[in-house]
Amino acid sequence: MADADTIGMMDGAFFVGRGELLAWINDFFHLQLTKVEQCATGAVYCQIIDACYPGTVPMGKVKWNAKHDYEYVENYKVLQQAFSKNDIKRYIDVDKLVKAKYQDNLEFLQWMKRFFDIKYNGADYDAVNRRKG
Repeated sequence: MADADTIGMMDGAFFVGRGELLAWINDFFHLQLTKVEQCATGAVYCQIIDACYPGTVPMGKVKWNAKHDYEYVENYKVLQQAFSKNDIKRYIDVDKLVKAKYQDNLEFLQWMKRFFDIKYNGADYDAVNRRKG
C-alpha cells in the first residue's frame, strides 16, 4: 500500500476523471454535486478526512451552505487543523482553491480520492449524520 505522503503528480490518482470523482463523492457521501468546482467550499474535503479519521474533524464547524470566500476560508481552517491533528503533510493552497477554478479543485480532489483509498478503513460511515455535527 502506498504512503499518502508520497502521492505525486504522476500517480495514477491524477488521471482519474471528474465524472468518476463526482460519482464517488455523491455515492459515498450522499451528496448531489454536479461540478468539481462545488468542492471549493472545503466542506467536502473536510468530510473526506472525517471518513478517514472519524471524530478528528469538528464537523459542526463546517459550513455546508458557504456562499462567500471568507466562509470557504473558515472551512479550510477546519481542514488544516484536521491535517495537523492527523499528521497529514500535504500543503493546502487555500488561495487557489477558494477561487473555485476547475483545475485547482480537480487536482486537489484527485489527491483526496487517492488519500481516501489509502487511508479509509472500510468501516461504516454515516455521512449525513456526520454533516449534522
